[in-house]
Amino acid sequence: MPWNPLTEDMVKKQILPDEITLLTAIQGGTDILASILPNVIAQLQAQILVGGNQIGPVGTVPDQILQDAIALARWEWFSSLPNTDLLSESRKAQKDRAEKHMEKIVTGEEKVEIPAAPQVVTGPSHRVEIIRRGHRLATHDYDTLGSS
Repeated sequence: MPWNPLTEDMVKKQILPDEITLLTAIQGGTDILASILPNVIAQLQAQILVGGNQIGPVGTVPDQILQDAIALARWEWFSSLPNTDLLSESRKAQKDRAEKHMEKIVTGEEKVEIPAAPQVVTGPSHRVEIIRRGHRLATHDYDTLGSS
């Protein structure tokens, strides 16, 4: 399961042709999805990083969460439009499942595949490194430091 770019076509392929026609009419000449998609991908990569995983190149997501990414991008896209019937209960359920799945990744409960070309990024994460070497010191002797 490699890391691949998430494209507008991938999102649009999971929408009915009648809905694409409606979206085109509502949006006019603007392409709202083009501005939403990079933000959704960046947010997902940040969540992956916080979960203690490495992230792939900018604009990519692991295939492991591809359907989650599409559900979240689609929800953001449809929510940005005026009142339409596009925000159905089934799409809300897909978005909720995607958010729950991402929460498992953020908490470190689920790991993500290591990308072939990971970004070198430092940031907050749940990774903890504990290195113990040598013997334990008795700290009760420190209580009397500085006293004569």
